[in-house]
Amino acid sequence: MSELILHDEDQGGGTPALVFLHYFAGSLHSWVHVAGDLASTGRCLRIDIPGFGLSSPLPVYSVHAAAQAVATHISDRRLDSYVLVGHSMGGKLALACAAMKPSGLAGLVLVAPSPPSPEPMDERERTRLLATHGDRTSAEQTVRTITRRTISAADIAVYIQDNLLTSPEAWRWWLAQGSREDITAQAGQVSCPVLVMGGSDDPVIPPHVITTDVLPHLANASRIEIAGAGHLLPLEAPQDVASAIRSFVAQRAAAPGTG
Repeated sequence: MSELILHDEDQGGGTPALVFLHYFAGSLHSWVHVAGDLASTGRCLRIDIPGFGLSSPLPVYSVHAAAQAVATHISDRRLDSYVLVGHSMGGKLALACAAMKPSGLAGLVLVAPSPPSPEPMDERERTRLLATHGDRTSAEQTVRTITRRTISAADIAVYIQDNLLTSPEAWRWWLAQGSREDITAQAGQVSCPVLVMGGSDDPVIPPHVITTDVLPHLANASRIEIAGAGHLLPLEAPQDVASAIRSFVAQRAAAPGTG
């Protein structure tokens, strides 16, 4: 069996570090603008989830297995204190990581997160995506469908590249299984402070899903809604996202001992 290798990019310095997990069919590149902003004052570690970007796939997939791989990777970095930031699929995995109560975890930021309960995905869309792995036209259609604010041509190109780079194992797992897994019991074990962020016009994780399927499972959560934004918040509204994360981290610094 080949060794699992997770690709990451590390920039900046300072404590707490920020650790970023990306959306389904994305990569660490989706955080480039947010991390570029925040790295001026803190360490930013961006990770490709197994089977996405340049990370190798898992031999057997589950939310727990993917989260455990990420948690082990973070542990190997020996971070004294960090805030875990997860977008969409990465939000569900970040929740699963936080439920493990890892050493050094100071807070959790969920950006348009896939809920801990089964994601209410449109079944026609699920079927379309399952049938079109590796199809550029489908990727172009998806990025148009899930965004509301304009993103640059360069960011669209990276989105499509990441989409096409996703391993078939990871692609099928998330659509057929991972998005349907129920980890609400684990979510209830998360004790660190949580910030939940969403776009007011997100067609994938709309505000009502955050209200009914995310927040009720979290004991210590606050919420921010970004007006006029769709699902790709790190690309559509990077300054808003960075500002919210910066404020959240500042609040954690003012209230120590909340790991």
